[in-house]
Amino acid sequence: MSRKMRMTQVDAIQDISPHMRRITLGGSDLNDFPIEQESAHVKAIFPQSKQGLPKLGLYLGAKKWMRSYTVRAFDQHTKKLTIDFAVNDHHGLATHWASDAQVGDYLGISGPGPTKHTNLNAPWHLMAADITGLPALAAILEKLPKKAQGYAFIQIPHKADMQTIKSPKGIKIQWLINSDIHKNRLLEALSNISWQDGSPAIFIATQSAHMKTLKAYVKKQPNYQKAYTYASGYWKA
Repeated sequence: MSRKMRMTQVDAIQDISPHMRRITLGGSDLNDFPIEQESAHVKAIFPQSKQGLPKLGLYLGAKKWMRSYTVRAFDQHTKKLTIDFAVNDHHGLATHWASDAQVGDYLGISGPGPTKHTNLNAPWHLMAADITGLPALAAILEKLPKKAQGYAFIQIPHKADMQTIKSPKGIKIQWLINSDIHKNRLLEALSNISWQDGSPAIFIATQSAHMKTLKAYVKKQPNYQKAYTYASGYWKA
């Protein structure tokens, strides 16, 4: 992951669903931000007080003020970086900042790291995410070739959290409405699909315990390849 740290400011805020707030960042430090990094992560660096600036740099205790977030979009012409924050269902440093954010507020950015999907041209794709992994999954769907085939399962707290996502016609998107964070409806959904020929590119981004269960399940399926799999616990219940 690139360790370059940049100072940004909130340029726009949009509540795109009850549990998702889109924050667009700007600033001259983004002039050299790399393109085509959608679905990659950055380390968001938060201020230590509401009125303060984020403290950039590697110092003792720095990680306390950092959290990983997805590059949802970057406009190379306007140099604006978009990050979607899951809010109103999770609590912590990042969600509190995002919930209270105002235009002009400062946010540090470190990165980006590598993009997440292992093979955009795989024979087929299998993706599973809860609302915290939705920004990365959505970014991946938008990057897939038109001929892509497969499944995308997205668990969200409320029907109103459904989003319109541009994706290939061959990807079957299924929204799973589930407000119980302890219930793994994603596993139920994966258990009911027909496993296709060829090795799928697999993307899993969800609550840590659910991720481990999902990963254990897909490892037992035909043509599974570890090299084609990205599985990460985005949060802990």
